[in-house]
This record gives sequence, C-alpha cells and structure tokens, in this order.
Amino acid sequence: MAWQKIIDLPDQRFIGPYGIEYWRVHGGQVFHQGRLLRKADAASFEFMPAHPFIGRDAHAVYRAWSRLPAIDRDSFRQCGAYWLDDHAVYFEHETSLKALPGAECTTFRDLGGGYGADSEGGWYCGRRMKHCLRGDLLQGVPQEPLYALDDSNVYCDGKPLPGVDRARWRLLGGYFSGDGSRVYHLERKLPRVDAATWRWLEGGWSRDATQLFSMYEVEKDPELRALHDFSNDGG
Repeated sequence: MAWQKIIDLPDQRFIGPYGIEYWRVHGGQVFHQGRLLRKADAASFEFMPAHPFIGRDAHAVYRAWSRLPAIDRDSFRQCGAYWLDDHAVYFEHETSLKALPGAECTTFRDLGGGYGADSEGGWYCGRRMKHCLRGDLLQGVPQEPLYALDDSNVYCDGKPLPGVDRARWRLLGGYFSGDGSRVYHLERKLPRVDAATWRWLEGGWSRDATQLFSMYEVEKDPELRALHDFSNDGG
C-alpha cells in the first residue's frame, strides 16, 4: 500500500480516471472533488492512488469528505477489499467506511472476491456469513472469486449452495457448477436436472437430455428450444 502526498504532485493535485480531480491542495487547504476539508492538514495529507477516496493526514483518516477520528491513523492499513487498524476491521459501504461489528482484527484475513475470515467465522462484502462458523477453514476459489469453500459448504455470492456435496463440487463454466448429482447457476439449483447428460452451451444457457435451461430456469419457449435439437443429444 503506497501513500502519496498531494503537495509532492505536479500542481499539487491528483487527477484520476475519467479526468476527475480527486485531491488538491490550494491556498494551503485540502479539497476532495472540489469540496474543502476544513480540518485537514495540507502539509501532511496523503492519499492512495489506487483508492482515491481514502486519505489521511498527521492526525486522522478520511474517506472522501468525512473525517474519521475513531480510526487509528498510525495502524490503518489495507487488507485486500477490507481495511484494518489495531482495534477494528472496516469495509467501504457506498460512501462510508464502516467498522464491522464483532470482527476480530488480529486474526482477520482477506480471501479475495469480497470474502474474508476471522477466528469467529466468515465475511462477505462486509456482512457476516451466518452459515460459516469456521473462519480458519474458509478459503477462496482463485479460478472464480464469487465462490468460497469451508469444511461443509460451498458459497456463491456469500450464500451456501443448497444440498451441495462439498467433496464432489467443481466449476463447470459459465457461472455453472455441480457435484455430479446437482447443477447450479450461481447460487440457484437447476430444477429436475439430469446431471449425467447436462452440458453448458454458452452464456447462461445449458441443457440436459430433455430440458433447456436459461440460467437456473427451465426454458419452455418452443422457438428457443428448437434452436437446440433434443432428438440428438450431441446437437
């Protein structure tokens, strides 16, 4: 994590994506997107170019225009999609940086894809995963960050896949996954699917020997079904 002082930049300002001026020092004062931060110390103020809403001066941490004195400035640091200091874990919620109630900062680790874990269990995008009770066993899936695993569940978008056989589960392509008996599109199970003949077609389309699926629903439109020849399982 690299901090950059505004006063060390050309014209003492930072221009981010789409030409947006995120930070500027002008007349000895700090501005974020044109709005004055009245209590900010311009001489010590620094920000993170990769996270242009996060800044700090010698006294406090800022999230855009908000001064956050409850955060310990000296121990504040990034941890993947999360942030830590020596007494809390934080996550960005829309326009704020909020402490996560009950999160254990000394054991917290980021797993990628919005997943995190501490000694008490799992987290997803700043929310406690109520079905994950063993944070030490939670792990991400590098091939597809929407998923994570622990000793008993497979999670997609932070939710457990219903009825999944954890030991046999694997990715099948196109946001589909399965365990040999069930097939899922993201966190939803395909109804009455014949897993033995199921195959992914493209995008959110798949089929088994008798049914055509649009994501997790059976497609009944005869014209759409006609695009896939159900008289020939290899069609």
